[in-house]
Amino acid sequence: MGIVIRQSAKSVVLTYLGIGIGIINTLWLFPYIFTETQIGLVRTIINVALLFSTFASLAAGNIPTKFFPYFKDYKNKNNGFLFFLLVIGTIGSTIFILFILNFKFLFVEAFVKNSPLLLNYFYQLIPFTIILVFITIFESYNVIQQNPVFPIFTREVLTRIFLSLSLLLFLFIKFEYQWFVNILIGFYGIVLIVLIYYTYTKRYLFIKPNKGIFKSPMFKSILVFSGFVLMGNASGVVINNIDSLMLSAYSGLRITGIYTIAFFIATFIEIPKKSLSQVLIPLVSEANKDNNIKKLEELYKKSSITQLVIGGILFLLIWFNIDNIFKLIPHGNIYAQGKWVVFFIGLGKIFDMATGINQEIVGTSKYYKLDLSFYPLYGLIAVATNLFLIPKLGMTGAAVATALSVFLINSIRYFLLLFLFKIHPFSLNTLKTLLIVSFTFLINNFMPHIEYHFLLDIIARSIIIVSVFISLVLFFRVSEDINAAYKILLVRIFPK
Repeated sequence: MGIVIRQSAKSVVLTYLGIGIGIINTLWLFPYIFTETQIGLVRTIINVALLFSTFASLAAGNIPTKFFPYFKDYKNKNNGFLFFLLVIGTIGSTIFILFILNFKFLFVEAFVKNSPLLLNYFYQLIPFTIILVFITIFESYNVIQQNPVFPIFTREVLTRIFLSLSLLLFLFIKFEYQWFVNILIGFYGIVLIVLIYYTYTKRYLFIKPNKGIFKSPMFKSILVFSGFVLMGNASGVVINNIDSLMLSAYSGLRITGIYTIAFFIATFIEIPKKSLSQVLIPLVSEANKDNNIKKLEELYKKSSITQLVIGGILFLLIWFNIDNIFKLIPHGNIYAQGKWVVFFIGLGKIFDMATGINQEIVGTSKYYKLDLSFYPLYGLIAVATNLFLIPKLGMTGAAVATALSVFLINSIRYFLLLFLFKIHPFSLNTLKTLLIVSFTFLINNFMPHIEYHFLLDIIARSIIIVSVFISLVLFFRVSEDINAAYKILLVRIFPK
């Protein structure tokens, strides 16, 4: 796990650089430049394209994590593995185009009542979807080569830089909103080109036609896997995006815009999980291939406690400063309506992190079908809870529904791994961490607010919270990796 920490260091730096740019984009530029309705519109366009691309990809982005170890052979150009993925992506994109053009009326019926502006961007969604399909393929292909850093850079940093450019162009040139959307989609196309070029520079852009995989005895297994994963991915994207999509359909784009800002604040909590998962996927895949249960258990437990510690401190920092955070946002009094969205989404993120890399373990194992068979149920529950809670609680109801879905998914995966592998992620250190979170929470309640200026209150409160929390984590040694990272940091700061 120590090597994983070192490998993930660059990923974490890039991810937080990206989130820094994201803060500027989402919490300042968007509210400053756009109305709530315009923010909701661009968010919905992106979410719809993500949903469409999930179907159109035919799970091509997931195939490498499970099957690449069986075809990995640099001398033989990985037996045509990338060519195979591109063929799958092309077939899926063609089917998507034919379907969406023939069933446009379904799209219209879903949004014509409360979000009619979205209908003006129907045809832009087609190229946007196809671009996302191939971005996913090249990201996954590079990650499985144990080169996760650059895909993280393109996804977390480059796309946000391009979004900043799009917003600044709109601010200073004053063109129509429709051109903002077109430029944004064009920038995603540039991201795809950059990924392709990077793959070329690493000398594994093997796109020469190769029928090896089609003739492989594993071809049938790949197709079955793709079918199950497609079903799971579709349900997963529904779970992750149904809240904002249903808010757009039932409450309108303005409420979706407010929800988008609040949701973004809560997503800060899960950033470390994404970076760590990218690094661990190849290790988990290899361990599953070798049936190395001991290694899986080690990765499972250490990822759980590390993520819980980091997620816990981030949740505390956000929630204790939430009123001040909204003061930092242009027109923050409007977006403060999403305060409880931050709370409930944040709780869901913490639980997801506390259960470790359960998805990566079961998803790359021979039991992936069993895991994926639950996804339609997850999707149905997500839709049902949103249908029930949005009319009653509005955007807070959407947040509660999302948190419940996250809890359900991870609970089922916990019991699956406990039953099938006889492993679980929790230990005494999990309880220690929860007690440290609770203790820090109590301390905050006794801290007076600095009324002179809200920025001073943020700084003082954050310093005290971090100092108390980190000191207790290090003292009680709840995570070997965090203590080891702390020692390395001390050596670098105070070399002998």
